[in-house]
Amino acid sequence: MENLNDLEQLLARAAEHALGWRRGLPARHVAPSASTESLHEALSALGGVPDEGQPPAQVLEELVTLAEPGLTAMSGPRFFGWVTGGTLASALAADWLTSAWDQNAGPASGAPAAAAFELAALRWVVELLGLPEQTRGALVTGATQANLSALAGARSHVLGAAGWDVEHEGLFGAPLVRVLIGRERHASIDKALRLLGFGKRSLRVVEADAQGRLRPASLRAELEAWTGPVIVCAQLGNVDSGAFDPMMEIADAVDAWRAGRDGRLAWLHADGAFGLWARASRSLAALASGAERADSWATDAHKTLNVPYDSGIVLTRHPEAQRRALALQAAYLASGNAPSLPNPGALAPELSRRARSFALWAALRELGRSGVDTLVTRCAALARQLAGALAAVDGLRVQNDVVFNQVVLGAEPPAGMSPHDAIRALCVALQGEGTCYATPTLWRGSPALRFSVANAYTDERDIERTADAVRRVYARLLER
Repeated sequence: MENLNDLEQLLARAAEHALGWRRGLPARHVAPSASTESLHEALSALGGVPDEGQPPAQVLEELVTLAEPGLTAMSGPRFFGWVTGGTLASALAADWLTSAWDQNAGPASGAPAAAAFELAALRWVVELLGLPEQTRGALVTGATQANLSALAGARSHVLGAAGWDVEHEGLFGAPLVRVLIGRERHASIDKALRLLGFGKRSLRVVEADAQGRLRPASLRAELEAWTGPVIVCAQLGNVDSGAFDPMMEIADAVDAWRAGRDGRLAWLHADGAFGLWARASRSLAALASGAERADSWATDAHKTLNVPYDSGIVLTRHPEAQRRALALQAAYLASGNAPSLPNPGALAPELSRRARSFALWAALRELGRSGVDTLVTRCAALARQLAGALAAVDGLRVQNDVVFNQVVLGAEPPAGMSPHDAIRALCVALQGEGTCYATPTLWRGSPALRFSVANAYTDERDIERTADAVRRVYARLLER
């Protein structure tokens, strides 16, 4: 029998550790102080599985002691390495309760609170993003899973229109589906397509412009050369430049191809992992104009919305296709109650699903429409501030048009050092200095640093400190 007094003390101690972590984030060295190798060595030194267990309080302290040196301040205000938001207070608290409540949000009838909150939170997301009223969706692990889920529905839909039941017949012998992807798409699209059985023979890469935006004229040419089932993947927010594919022109091209054919043969998917949230900002919504014309959307509340990890969102205007591709049935899953409302779990790949809805609902309830607008708009303004400060440094150059929250930074290498080695040295030195955290990338074939501004707690002073750190580290690099 669980001792509730011991549990209360244990959770109180865990809360002390958590609050200490959060309290220290603004001043903390952003990069970890220990490497994966050193941590692995320390854990290996503990030996094999212990014969006897340890008291929970001792386990907790040992966990914190061993893990803390290897923790990166990803939820802190100067982590710019990936498009990674922090964690809003209400969402963090709700996430803790989610673990305590321990609900499986797969079968809706057995977890009514999880299902109801998911439906409510998704309705708010659809309203905020200005998507079609009939849009339905589900919460999944992240944007990769959201892309996979949406494209599973796309595969079922376009093959069904071509007279092929892929759920019954499989892909062997199926009509070839042409998948049109932009040259600068995110790698998660490729992974999702690979898992869905689309080989390279199915893919056609559409040219992109200097900012990474898919070129509509190239898309139209690819569409005109094809008459069978087709899936077009567009992108809202390039992972390096932050650029948005021109959705209105892309949707026009897809609609023109549909004219005179069975329109169901075409599907337009929008990967908006972080950029789809631009539609919630009055001043930035035009960036994603036309996104409402897509057939499906993928996004992630952990990024721009600052909800804890495990907050991917897949949305579709054709839930029947996604349900056909992903739903499962088993007699034991029924609780005896047959809910009249749709089960979001039927649109997701997992059966065992964390009840992600509580944290998402809490974040949206805390922010409201105006708060989401402010959050999205502010991150973009801070990115522009950072770009301006870095561009003023001799030898540094901002390589992208800063339209959203991404900054791509090039650097003139010191004499005798290659551009690749210079960026790597700058990145390592910057992380070692500790003020901020950026990551290297290749932008249009050239090595660069990228900064992603997505944390709700980042402010103007954090941007100033980051620019000062980059300036100092780059000056030391030039002196070598």
